[in-house]
Amino acid sequence: MLQFVAPLDYASPDLTDSPSGRWRGAVERFEPLVGIEGWALAIDAPDEPVELELTVGGEAFALGVTFEPRPEIARTLGTETACGFRFGPEIYPRLARLAPHRRDLPVGVSIAGTDTALRSARGRAPSVGALVDEWRSAVLGAMAPAERRLGKGDRLLARLSALRMQAEPLRERPLRPLSDHDVGQIDAVFPASDGQVWLVGSMKRGIEPEFPAIVLDRQKFPSGMAVLPYERQDLPTSAVGFVGVMDTGWVPPPAMKDGFVYVGRQGQFYLRYGAHTRVLRADAFLAAFTQAQTVAPGGLGDAMAAILHSGSNWLPGNAAATGLAVEGGIDRLLMMPGFGCLAEGWAVSPAKRIETFHMRIGDCVLLADESATSFRPRADLQPVFGAGSVTARAGFSTVLRGALPSDAGGTPLLRIVHDDGTMAVQRVEPKLLRRLDIVGDGEEVLRLFPSLRCEPFYPDFLRTVRRTLRERTREPAALALAPASRVVILRLPGEVANLNLTFARLARQAATLEPGIGLAVVMDQGRARAEAMLRFEELWAAGGSRPLSLFSVSHEDDILAELPWILGSLGAERFVSVGRGLVLTPEGWGHAAQSLKRLGHAIDRFEIVDDAGNPDRVEGALSAACFGWSAPALLEWSLSAPRFLRGVFRDSGLPVSSRRDRAMPGAAMRVERIRASRLADMVDEDLLSLGGLRHDA
Repeated sequence: MLQFVAPLDYASPDLTDSPSGRWRGAVERFEPLVGIEGWALAIDAPDEPVELELTVGGEAFALGVTFEPRPEIARTLGTETACGFRFGPEIYPRLARLAPHRRDLPVGVSIAGTDTALRSARGRAPSVGALVDEWRSAVLGAMAPAERRLGKGDRLLARLSALRMQAEPLRERPLRPLSDHDVGQIDAVFPASDGQVWLVGSMKRGIEPEFPAIVLDRQKFPSGMAVLPYERQDLPTSAVGFVGVMDTGWVPPPAMKDGFVYVGRQGQFYLRYGAHTRVLRADAFLAAFTQAQTVAPGGLGDAMAAILHSGSNWLPGNAAATGLAVEGGIDRLLMMPGFGCLAEGWAVSPAKRIETFHMRIGDCVLLADESATSFRPRADLQPVFGAGSVTARAGFSTVLRGALPSDAGGTPLLRIVHDDGTMAVQRVEPKLLRRLDIVGDGEEVLRLFPSLRCEPFYPDFLRTVRRTLRERTREPAALALAPASRVVILRLPGEVANLNLTFARLARQAATLEPGIGLAVVMDQGRARAEAMLRFEELWAAGGSRPLSLFSVSHEDDILAELPWILGSLGAERFVSVGRGLVLTPEGWGHAAQSLKRLGHAIDRFEIVDDAGNPDRVEGALSAACFGWSAPALLEWSLSAPRFLRGVFRDSGLPVSSRRDRAMPGAAMRVERIRASRLADMVDEDLLSLGGLRHDA
């Protein structure tokens, strides 16, 4: 039985002279991803380092020493001191690996060689279990994608959307243009995009800047509206000019007729528009907005400017207006949020030499990377444009770089830039823009950039892939949950026939496991989803008392990145993971039972064999597709683990310990291959080389 030694006293956190002993200090914070921090010193020798013990149940668990400068304490003492200490974040994984019967033991910090402990800022010392739970939550929180911070323009659009909803009840209310409720008129409108209309006009002073509105134009259109008032010399002192923006379903007609925009919470006031109201082009409206923003800077004006965020030289057909003959188009446009677009197309300008390209998608402007731009002849265009010299470099491939948001939309505009600085803008078919699927579109990308690894943009491309993979990781949906401390997790295949084979083997061979061992199956949203749910119901009906769980993920790849969430939901301490397209052999089920009984935190690697019983030479016999491990060890590793395009790649960077790891021969066989892709293999290999450190423990 363990013997616990209670400390005789606590060090005082008070630095003033007092009869409380020579030791001073405190444990200030327990941060799972930072460590355990505080300070300690001897009041008679504040500049001397102090040796410390991190204790669990009164027994030494880790050793440390003060080393960090603490200027605020030095100012109080009047002498320099490095009395701060920190037990690093690696303490938390060690606590998680302690035996379950130690979960209730207190964790504290003591002065080494004494019976003096440091008081915790929490009041009482936290238990092992409490710290481990905080650590697990912090790890899962760190893995979750960060929420995108909204800018001023996004926040204004969100408020307008809410105001538009508030205007819905006004549709049922009779609205009448009473003469004493006339607050102004609309002189011009600019329909910027679907659902967004800008207004220019004048109104009485004192109108609130944001309000719900109803546009009455043969029917009632609920709207949210914001106005930027500014001083105009041509108006009486009781009125101001304004530029406004509306979130609305109203589309201004080419020829305006008399109508009203009812404004205010009750719709009691109105703005007039009619035959005098002009429909502005983009450049004319931008000039009007610039005039207003100049005399009313900041605040709402900045938010409106963020919504616009476009220049007046993106008007399609501007070259034709000056007599310049330029034609061009896009054949392929693959977008990658946060990086830009991979583009292939053509551009012909008989009178001038084409230098580079720009593109605008929504409010985002992308610039071609000239070091990654190539031109080639387009003989198919010669019958249209005549001389071969005109089409000798008409075809192009390029990378358009820019901070392209994931919600980018609208008609893309291609700007063709000549060597003398003149430009021509062409519309691009919106249906050509599609999100890049590195696995599915790999051959297209390699055709455009055969030496992709050597391209100057490739490091940024790889970083974007890595960030995208982390951001897309989501907690699986638990459709049926039965907690179990030991569990076998199976990622179901995508084809119905292979899925039925997996369930048939599962129903027949899982009976060899002890009744308390749980089974968790993970399906996706593909065509086998309904069949998976039916077969799970059959398995559950025949499963007796065995804990059975069903999870669903939103992708068709393996689930190595989702394992921490699944294990956390199940409360599992040890697991065996069987990846997508794999089934355990009869020997493999025996190996799984052995692995689940194993103590410690080493990995059991399950060998994957082919139909003849030989090691799989296509995708690797020993890989991260099938292995057994402990949940705390996986959780610690997952913080720095790489992510892969198809979920796993080779050993996926799992830690290697030649002395403790075990290989389970003939444990699994493959019934379904992963999606083949040369580009995905190349990218995954580079992601693996950038992954976490591996060491031989």
